[in-house]
Amino acid sequence: VLGQKIATVNTVNGVRVTLEDGTWGLVRASSNKPALVVVVESPVSKEKMHAMFGELDTVLSGFPEVGGYDQKLKAA
Repeated sequence: VLGQKIATVNTVNGVRVTLEDGTWGLVRASSNKPALVVVVESPVSKEKMHAMFGELDTVLSGFPEVGGYDQKLKAA
């Protein structure tokens, strides 16, 4: 993902993928509505954070049966 190896995958309360540089993305069910929540962070840069969101968005858009989410990130 993003040219890096996946360092860890945690499947407690969703799926969280952490890359070698500490950048991570989490996809989980919303606790108060029938939708997905996508959370991303990166200790490296805002650009990496946005790139991780883009990767997750691409994967999720390939599975329309999973359902929608209305999250977007502000420009880097």
